[in-house]
Amino acid sequence: MSYHTFFSFSTGLAKTIRVPKGTTERCVAHVAKVEQTLGFELTQYNDNPPRWKSTMPKDGVSDEVLCETARQHNAWIRYLYKDIEKWSRAILRGPDSERMTPKDAARFWRGLQDIQVPPERWTADYYRDRMEHIYEVLRGNSSEGVTFNAKKALTPKQAAAVILLFSEFLDKNDLRLDVPNGHDQLKSSYDGGYSWCDKCGPIDEYDIGDRVANCSRKKCPIREEYGHEYEDR
Repeated sequence: MSYHTFFSFSTGLAKTIRVPKGTTERCVAHVAKVEQTLGFELTQYNDNPPRWKSTMPKDGVSDEVLCETARQHNAWIRYLYKDIEKWSRAILRGPDSERMTPKDAARFWRGLQDIQVPPERWTADYYRDRMEHIYEVLRGNSSEGVTFNAKKALTPKQAAAVILLFSEFLDKNDLRLDVPNGHDQLKSSYDGGYSWCDKCGPIDEYDIGDRVANCSRKKCPIREEYGHEYEDR
């Protein structure tokens, strides 16, 4: 596994760059909103820029607010990294651009770190988001800066098996994520994304009709459960 560090080891902007107008204030506002929402405290040593004392939220912040704020903030960091990389190579001109100096960037640089959410506080949506991220990596795709780096990616079924292994410890909402037969995407039986068949395995919600019409297995649970719905179609 390899991990892109993004801003993790950076101390600030190395040089002045030109960015779209309003970028600095939008970045400052974003970090301020995260700090206010989660109650982050700042700490400062000597003349160094202030930094977050911790990324643990204040008491009273719900799991839903924590997970959604973390998800949005962590995605924002990755988008900003790509943008700054692009802006540092291109010279923007005109009234729609502005200078961002190292001093300007120092106003929000403390916020360029991921917010880690403890698994015991994961909501159903956040669990699904994290498992989809892991699944993409296991399938050989780069996701959020993480790359599998194996000679051969796992197959959809192999990757799904890993997710199922994690679910024993993390799926407190019983989403039962799996990869339906013939597909390459995690779905949940909780919301009807797939139906489980003891003989056929996970069947995608859009493949039920085909399974009812063509399954040759005796006493197929899917055919017995849904057959009457398709009799008159």
